[in-house]
Amino acid sequence: MAMRGWLYARLSNDDDPAQNSLQNQQEICRAFAEKSGWTIVGSSADNNISGMNFSRRGLDMLTAAVQAKQVDAVLVKDLSRLGRHRTQTALFIDFLRQQQVRVISATEGVDTFCEEDDLMIGVRGLMNDYYAKDIGKKIRAGYRQKQQEGLVITPPFGYWKDRNTNQVLVYPEAAETVQLIYALYLQGCGQKEITRWLNTEGRKTPAQLRAEWCGKEVRHTHKTRDGQFLWTYASVKNVLAEEAYTGVLVNHRREYLGGKARAVCEADWLRHENFYPVIIEKAIWQQVQTRLKQQARPAVNNRTKHRYAGLLTCQECGNVFSPMIRYWNGSRRVEYVCRGYQRNGKGYCSSHRIHEEVLDKAVWDHAKKLREQYAAELKKVTQLQKQWALRKPVLDAHCLTLQKEILRLEQEVDELVMEKIQI
Repeated sequence: MAMRGWLYARLSNDDDPAQNSLQNQQEICRAFAEKSGWTIVGSSADNNISGMNFSRRGLDMLTAAVQAKQVDAVLVKDLSRLGRHRTQTALFIDFLRQQQVRVISATEGVDTFCEEDDLMIGVRGLMNDYYAKDIGKKIRAGYRQKQQEGLVITPPFGYWKDRNTNQVLVYPEAAETVQLIYALYLQGCGQKEITRWLNTEGRKTPAQLRAEWCGKEVRHTHKTRDGQFLWTYASVKNVLAEEAYTGVLVNHRREYLGGKARAVCEADWLRHENFYPVIIEKAIWQQVQTRLKQQARPAVNNRTKHRYAGLLTCQECGNVFSPMIRYWNGSRRVEYVCRGYQRNGKGYCSSHRIHEEVLDKAVWDHAKKLREQYAAELKKVTQLQKQWALRKPVLDAHCLTLQKEILRLEQEVDELVMEKIQI
């Protein structure tokens, strides 16, 4: 039976697209498989993904095929295509070995089933890991230098960047919306009230303008049930807190290490005064920040106060349910309300709410049902144990009889062999 091979390719940002293109990698692996007489049962690839990251769609497809027992060998151009993280790559290779699947490096001549190649695999893993970390350091150093000079990749809502001249200019329609938000807030309107007004007036959202510029939606966007772009409480709050409208560019607010963000101390931020064209005067922005701080509620750990906080999700819009304390006819009750409806109104989601007493009853009923099921299963197990205890002496006697019969037959076989030898 021919070996069943799976072709895997990966291309990251720092790879040479001419030498390491996905098509080139797969052609090398396909030629190796044809030369070896293997059957190609599938292929997958990951484009523009670092080898230090093992959350990849192509790798997930490969894993699914391996678990379905459809693959005997994984073909890669070299081991760095599988991954550059030393530990994660070794663990993935061990997982494949446990599934009786080998990894073949077409250009390095490495086979993970060959014990003589274990040293080479370890050395290659160290080299690939060091290369990735060294490249990461150089990229971070270059990026930090760009930040010190004043780097803008995507300007905030209200501006747009001319890719030919790298100048950041005011986008009039968006800038007018920003000024309206600040004016309404200083007039006493709340953030939810401003959100509803913007949606009623049909003002374009940041996600809508970004989609128009890029020709597609580049990230998750909030929309009404009929597909219209929607202002949210969070988007209004982000506009009110954005210091860029006063002309200040602030870089290096956070650092990323191992895919995780870490907040940077404000003293280490890289500030560039008079970088953006001014949309909001500094004094007005300061007034807004003062009012935001005055109206900010103290941080409270809701999970200690409300037992279902953060556990309920709206099936319609995907937002979590927020706990709300209600007083009615002198009694106090807690109910959970869809945050999407609460903040954005019925244009975003319909009204969903549930009382805490209802949830308590549902949880108690479910726990009671599970307890009854457990008791029934325990009763079945107890009955099986009793049946086994009754049958065990009979089965032990039968096993002893069969063992004696096996010994007798073995003796007869030995006697027959000796007779044949003597003849």
